[in-house]
Amino acid sequence: METSCNQSTLEMLPDEMLLEICKYLLCTDILLSFTGLNNRITQMISEYHYHISLHKTSISKCDYLCVNILPQIGFQIRSLLIDCCYSILQDDLFIKYFDKKMSIIFPKLERISLVSYQYNQLITFLNTLYDLNYLVEIRLYSLFPINKINQITVVRSLIQANNHRITTILIDDQSSSLHFHQDDYYLNIIRLRIKLRTIVNLSCLFHAIPNIQYLDIILDENDSLSEYFDQLILSPLFYLIHFQLISTKQSWTLEKLRLLFDQLPIVRYLSLFLSTDDRRLIESDTILSYLPSTVQQFDYAIYFYHNISFDEINEIITSWPTSHPITCFHKDTLLFIHTLPWRFTRISFPTFINKMMSCKTNNITGYESSVEQLDVTIDKSFTLIKSLGMILQCRQVRDITIYVRDTGDTVKEEQCPISHIPKLSRLIQIAFHGSISSDLNHFSFLLNVAPNIFRLDLPFDYLWQLIENEQTRYLLSQRITSLSILENVTKPSLVTLNEEHIPIIASTFFRLCDLYVNLTHLSPSTTVVSNDNTILHKFTIQSLSIPSNQQTHEVVSPYSSESMIVCLLTEFKEHKLVGLCITGQFFEKINTNAKQWLQHNTVLCEQQFEAIFNKMLHRLLIWM
Repeated sequence: METSCNQSTLEMLPDEMLLEICKYLLCTDILLSFTGLNNRITQMISEYHYHISLHKTSISKCDYLCVNILPQIGFQIRSLLIDCCYSILQDDLFIKYFDKKMSIIFPKLERISLVSYQYNQLITFLNTLYDLNYLVEIRLYSLFPINKINQITVVRSLIQANNHRITTILIDDQSSSLHFHQDDYYLNIIRLRIKLRTIVNLSCLFHAIPNIQYLDIILDENDSLSEYFDQLILSPLFYLIHFQLISTKQSWTLEKLRLLFDQLPIVRYLSLFLSTDDRRLIESDTILSYLPSTVQQFDYAIYFYHNISFDEINEIITSWPTSHPITCFHKDTLLFIHTLPWRFTRISFPTFINKMMSCKTNNITGYESSVEQLDVTIDKSFTLIKSLGMILQCRQVRDITIYVRDTGDTVKEEQCPISHIPKLSRLIQIAFHGSISSDLNHFSFLLNVAPNIFRLDLPFDYLWQLIENEQTRYLLSQRITSLSILENVTKPSLVTLNEEHIPIIASTFFRLCDLYVNLTHLSPSTTVVSNDNTILHKFTIQSLSIPSNQQTHEVVSPYSSESMIVCLLTEFKEHKLVGLCITGQFFEKINTNAKQWLQHNTVLCEQQFEAIFNKMLHRLLIWM
């Protein structure tokens, strides 16, 4: 509708209202919708020119942005995020347009973030970063596992990128572990967050980054060589002010900790999350007395495996001073102690903690403000509803992973009722793994308090049970735009994914934009071998041996991996999917030329898309 002055209704809205609308849109949708409308609106969205995220962008939109918009606003861009998680092959398109022109198109770029990259992708992209005068920070999210022999190459490529101008490298805890070489030595790195494989890698790391000021480390694996820790040569970090170490898969001792403390002469902010069977590490007089004298803030969490009595435990707990208050959770031979308030962004609660915390809320725990990632382990009989009390304490949580174990134990104690259910407005993702909880139908409680959740990862038998519940199905249809259907854990399962289920899934998730499906339970189609156009036999691809004078014709068999691909693309045609990722076994044509096969055999012949079969991941990747 237009006014008599030929001004659209949209233009009549005040800037404040338009900017409020923008909060609910993707960055790329804002650029595509408002760029070039008029001077006022262009000025209004100028803030969105500084920080560009290509998150969840379709191939046609991304192509238009790379050709028509990014070159125009490139001189304003300060940070850039490239998304290979939802926009699966976005990296290839970006490289196509900006490979040798990064410093020309984005001269003021300061930070770049890369999501779900693999080794070859990452190395290729890092090689495009040079002569960018302001680029000092690289962030990696969900970096796919890197082979051990390539981990040093990744580290060197990251640190040497952009002519050694990079000072900050932040890699999230969902990424691959990496490793430094003993001869590495880099003066440019000031801030680093990284996952190392083992405790012995600390020696190479400390030597490599002498000027580090902020260091956040996760040790990923148990290490049989950890007993030789006291023989490692750890270089002192004379400039390190903020140090965090998460190492719950190693067993720490006081001697190891003292050796570590000796290399931190000016550290002020010290955070440790460890595991031990050394009693001294839970005694306040001991652990606090060995802290570096410069420490101003000490955050401490530890799993203690023990065989001491409850009275002894109580005595140890009460001995901690009020300057370092702690809380404790105990069952059998495991004790979990941490200082208050909790300041780590991730917390993992074993089953026994769920039981205790459901009845208890401590206003100074810090869970309500600090926890962004929550891992919950529950017993199959310890129902989902009974863990809500603990989950709802984490008001700022963004990502919840629920592991369900089937131990055969029976939970006897009564759980306290939940009198108030707050909103989890920041929660965007929930994942389920393991056996099906005995009251999965109560999942609707979580959906009700999470209005902004958009991603759900779970095995198919979980999903099917949720869909069968009418209330839960309605909430899923309103909320979920990204769905990962994982392989069933329970074997044999009562229900496995087949083509009959796809129309129901498609009708339930009518807002879906991104879909991952595990089809490893299906077989590939057969190949027909012929001679002079006469069909001789049918074989599966795996056992096929074909004489050179015969031809093969790959035929899509019913209930095969290939027929499922056709079915998925047909049923989700109206959803306008951005990304479809399928793990499975496929016949050779898909493995070698996925795009051509999809053009000839599916509804994708009618639209723009890119597709490849990734042999390392055994996945068909389609970006639409």
